[in-house]
Amino acid sequence: GRFNHEAACVDPETGLVYQTEDRDDGLLYRFVPKVPGKLAEGGTLQALVIDGGVTDSRNWNALDVARGAKLKVKWVDLDDVEAPKDDLRLRGAAAGAATFARGEGIWMGEGELYFCCTNGGAAKLGQIFRLTPGRGKQADTLELFFESESTDQFNYGDNLVIAPTGHLVVCEDQYSNTVDNYLRGIDKMGRAYPLARLRQQTELAGACFSPDGKTLFVNAY
Repeated sequence: GRFNHEAACVDPETGLVYQTEDRDDGLLYRFVPKVPGKLAEGGTLQALVIDGGVTDSRNWNALDVARGAKLKVKWVDLDDVEAPKDDLRLRGAAAGAATFARGEGIWMGEGELYFCCTNGGAAKLGQIFRLTPGRGKQADTLELFFESESTDQFNYGDNLVIAPTGHLVVCEDQYSNTVDNYLRGIDKMGRAYPLARLRQQTELAGACFSPDGKTLFVNAY
């Protein structure tokens, strides 16, 4: 599909590919391949719909999504995914898909995935959502895992990775007159803490761990 592709992750159990969109009114997509692991053989592109009529996850104008609430979700098939008019997200929203504020980093853990929305939340400082794919007859669920209330907590999260401890490691991506980006940790209770600071005038990106989990790599973009 044609949209502002940012990041992707694959559920190893199903072969489904989840994709974020870096737009203020972006959607969360998933690609359902005809043959898991053979994406070139085609499939169906879908967008996430929150049950109950919630169509805006950004919390910019009202508290539409409460932190910690587990919301049942479903998926709507998208057509004309080549979208020559760059209107895929608009048509998806018209079909009931939820909008997200600049979806960026996404990472698959054990039976759940996390993704950042860079300027989501009432303070527009960033959100992290947790999506748990349903197994069997269970519905997929979406949870607002974290929403920053101050720059001391979190300021424009972008790339993220799950650490061996189960904490999240998030790369900040804020640009202002004085760029001051951190690696932020988010513990299992959804509490943020500073992990490292970058003094260069650029953003952190691409955090990932070595296969044995002992070394963290990160880029200065």
